[in-house]
Formats: sequence, C-alpha cells, structure tokens
Amino acid sequence: MENESKHMKIYKDVKNKINKGAYKKNEKLPDGNSLAQNYFCSRMTVKKALDLLAQEGMITKRRGAGTFVKGKSLNGEEIVLGPTAGLVKTIGDENISSKIISFTIEKPDENIMRKLGIEDEYIYIIIRARFINDKPYSIEHTYMPLSIIKALEPKHLESSIYNYIRDDLNLKMGSAHVWIKGSRANKDDCELLGVDDDEFMMEIEKISTLEDNRTFEYSITRHIHEDFVFETIFVQN
Repeated sequence: MENESKHMKIYKDVKNKINKGAYKKNEKLPDGNSLAQNYFCSRMTVKKALDLLAQEGMITKRRGAGTFVKGKSLNGEEIVLGPTAGLVKTIGDENISSKIISFTIEKPDENIMRKLGIEDEYIYIIIRARFINDKPYSIEHTYMPLSIIKALEPKHLESSIYNYIRDDLNLKMGSAHVWIKGSRANKDDCELLGVDDDEFMMEIEKISTLEDNRTFEYSITRHIHEDFVFETIFVQN
C-alpha cells in the first residue's frame, strides 16, 4: 500500500526473500550500509526492519560477525505480535490509527484491583478501536493505575501508550502474563470493527509489569481472527 512505512516494505521484502529461498538458512545478509543503499533509505530504517525479523526468529545478529538467516517464517506473510510488543513499535505509527471510545478515571471493581495488585486508588479506564491502514484490527480495554502511569492524556492514546511509558515516563517494562482464547463477536465488536454477530474473535488478556515488578497494565484486546498471529518463545530451564 502507498501509505505503508518504508521499514515495513523492507521487512516484508526481506521476509519474502527468506521464505522463497533467495536468502538461505545460515546465509549472512548484506550489511546495513549495503541494504540501505539497495532500498534507498537510512541505516536506521533498515535496522527497524531487521529488528522485526529478529523478533520473529527469522534472523539472528552475531556481534562482530553480522546478521544471519535462521529459517523461514512459520506464519507466511503475516505480521507477528509478541507478548510485550506494542502495535506501534511493531508496525509503525504511520500505519496505525486509533478511535478513542472512552477515557475515564475511576475507582476499579474488586476484579480489576486484584489484577493490578492495588487497593483503594484510582485508575485509567481506556477503550480504543485500532485500525491498520484504515482497516479495523482490534478493540482494546486497558486499565492502568494513576500512581504509576502519571499524567496520561488523550493525545497519548491516539498513538502509543507504551512509547509514552518508555520515552516520557522513563519506565522500563519487564514481563507480561498472557491468556489467549476464542469467542464470538459481541455488540462492541460488531459496531466498532464491522464484523457479523456470529464472527469468531480472538481475545488476549494480559497483565504487564515493569522491571521492578510493579503491575502497570491489565488489558483485554479482541482481534478479528483473520488478522491475528501471536508469537512467543519458550525457554527450557
């Protein structure tokens, strides 16, 4: 698409070349300068594209040696989100738009307090519909404590809340506990995403913590199933 970011075009092109065998397993990719010249862009743009491929496990970067192909994608041409990857960081701000359905400050119910590990304090309650290249993608219900996520404003919701947390609040994210299940479309799914009332949806429930183990987010995100690909890595101890 014309409005697709440069790094996403590079990401898809290199991914396609790996999947089709133009770049073979264990082969070293051209260096950053060469790729930047080939794609008429900056090295930083190339780095953003390669970082996505590294997140998917298709390439590996070896210090002092370069970047090497690990293998083909298990998900074809799909864009893969990991458990701690924000949508903007993965796909690019220029490809995403958000519709703020609700943004309030309230006292949470007992269930939300338990999820966030808090007691008698206020939280943000955020509901957003998300679109990729103007196509409906997901609905997010997000709950964050004011004591941790300070001075959040509607302008931050229109882009990336995670970027605000990292760049403006200088907080370091730690881990995320994720549950995934399927369900049928509800009224909000139909109205905001334009799906049929019997459409199958994918739902991600997530509790996210900072490096210091404070819980900063509880969220439920509902995705149209055709566009849903989730990836994580299990490490054997």
